[in-house]
Amino acid sequence: MIYIKIFYIILINIHSLFIQGFINNNNNNNNNNNNLFNLNTHISDTTSLPFWDDFSANNSNNNRWLIFDRKSIKNYGNNNAPSINVIEFDGLDSYGSPYSHLNGYGESDVLMSSPINIENYINNKTIYMSFFWNFNINGELPDYQDSLKLEFLNSNQIWEMVWFTVGGIENFKGNNFQYEIINVEDKFLHDNFKFKFSNIGNSEGPFDSWVIDYIYINNDRSKFDSTFIDRTLTNINSKIFSEYVSIPIDHFENSMEILDSMEVSIKNLDSNIQPINYFFKAFSNEIDKPIDIITGEELSPILNGFETRSIKTRRVDVTRFSTDKDSLNLNLIFYITSGDLSFENKNYLNNDTSFSLIKFSNFYSYDDGKAEYAAGLNQKNSELVIKYYTLKKDTLTHIAILFPLINNSYDGDINLVGYKNINQEKLFDQKKIIDFNNKITTFKLTPPLIVEDTFYIGFKQNSDTFLPVGLDKNNESNDKIFFKVDGKWNQNEVINGSLIIRPIFGKTDGLITKVDKSENKIIMYPNPTDGRVYFDQKIDKLFLVDINGIIVSKIYRNIDNINIHHLVEGIYYIIIYINSKTTIKKLIIKK
Repeated sequence: MIYIKIFYIILINIHSLFIQGFINNNNNNNNNNNNLFNLNTHISDTTSLPFWDDFSANNSNNNRWLIFDRKSIKNYGNNNAPSINVIEFDGLDSYGSPYSHLNGYGESDVLMSSPINIENYINNKTIYMSFFWNFNINGELPDYQDSLKLEFLNSNQIWEMVWFTVGGIENFKGNNFQYEIINVEDKFLHDNFKFKFSNIGNSEGPFDSWVIDYIYINNDRSKFDSTFIDRTLTNINSKIFSEYVSIPIDHFENSMEILDSMEVSIKNLDSNIQPINYFFKAFSNEIDKPIDIITGEELSPILNGFETRSIKTRRVDVTRFSTDKDSLNLNLIFYITSGDLSFENKNYLNNDTSFSLIKFSNFYSYDDGKAEYAAGLNQKNSELVIKYYTLKKDTLTHIAILFPLINNSYDGDINLVGYKNINQEKLFDQKKIIDFNNKITTFKLTPPLIVEDTFYIGFKQNSDTFLPVGLDKNNESNDKIFFKVDGKWNQNEVINGSLIIRPIFGKTDGLITKVDKSENKIIMYPNPTDGRVYFDQKIDKLFLVDINGIIVSKIYRNIDNINIHHLVEGIYYIIIYINSKTTIKKLIIKK
């Protein structure tokens, strides 16, 4: 847990694949140091050499693993892993539940192989196991007392530790995976050989975090063996806009200035140069023809041995999209051909292809909809907002926020807040009840609000209890996060990632529909007022709405002034109708 003033991160390790797939498995909260035997296990199938898994197939349902079900496969786009996907070790299982040992510390995640029959290799000195590991830069780094270890099962069915490493900032080598290769000695050469990785650290949450990738065991190796005839994809950034992951479909036509390219890193794990061709396809089932296709473009110059090269595709020009659909799924497929081969138990083709899906509808988002962690505030009356910029003037109708259920004890309500400028008065301040269901919750604004250019949306919390918000670690909008504590606004310098707080635009079932670009320019005065308001022209009708979205007055006649002496001081909104066109004005009553 990281405390910075009153703003801190509880890194709640939410299920990283699907927000809708959260499971709050409370039965897991009473695990003890024998958690190994509480884990779900696969049927014990015996395998043979070679043993290889880089987790890029994202499939735990294979015969390689005996204990896997509660491990977290993560696809971080920023950690320079050898290939797509890594295995994460910390104090949480894959469902986001802490192991919660009695003293809050101990062995937590375990990854154990199925039995590997290697008894026919007695006296063979060439069997080695290799793997890559690092501190998890997307989690809390392990401390000096924390460790990651590897054990082998010997012929007497006793586990022996053959490798370990400890945490601590002095041992952190930066964003570069470390390579290890270990000889499998004679005492391990039997028909029931197994290995297991495990971590020892804080078992109360996603703390003291490590990652592992690209595990390989085979014969005819040596301690100097560090090359693989494998070209991989890694560090995949699937955004097609410079900042946003998604924008409203109705704003596509205005998006030319923010169009960007998908970015992918290609890594050569071999010491030799290798020609590579790459392919890219962007398509949507909601659009008749492919949006963009790159077929067999040669990577130039040729990829050198052990080189990692980042490339960008062409920009996906969504300004050309024409659809009357309310939602649109954009599929992005990127793959390479490099001479990689598939062998028994070792498929080097798995890590040559990347699939990405971007969902478009009526919202802006910096996040991809998948929350790996959560962050928030723990002070009553504090505020947390996100800065947005809309490509066109439109009607803000809802705000969507992910409040995760897991490890969440907040028992109060919130006030949705919005600003044109955080140093000015609020655009709205509306009380809402939170529904903690591990899905993105949509809150309706009453009344909706016309916004353009820059605006801020978020919430004020009404309790001192920590209130977590889902945090996407694969996309960074750090500088768009602002929080207010003790009456002072601060720009975020703590969080790396994107909080899942989104503005939603569109039609409403009430007072406002889509903004008309020929909106009436109405002058209203005085403002503030002590009870009477004048307009520079006759209006057909108006609704007066308080800060909580409650209509306090309706007037249906041709007037140019109103008397509101009966209303209490505060901020109100006047919704004005003239010639079937709508205008919203903010009104302040002071007496």
